[in-house]
Amino acid sequence: MAGKFQDGCAYPPRMMNADRAAAYLDISKTKFLEGVSTSVWPAPRDVGGLPRWDRQDLDAAVDSMSERKKRLAPGRKSLADMLESEAASGTP
Repeated sequence: MAGKFQDGCAYPPRMMNADRAAAYLDISKTKFLEGVSTSVWPAPRDVGGLPRWDRQDLDAAVDSMSERKKRLAPGRKSLADMLESEAASGTP
């Protein structure tokens, strides 16, 4: 499990090193870097010769995972959809 940073920041910084990016995602640095190499996570940007990950790029990657899950399970219905179908069919 990734360690928590105690630097007094009330919010995550916009650009993060690998340790902080992994902690932001609540995964180990090893798993984070594996994900970067397999394109699960975005590639770092070069900031003065140092690899840095943009928080917004990480957020977008997480958001796309949620969207991908929704597309992979088209047969799954939400509770609202099930109730609507039930009401339309007259089934109690």
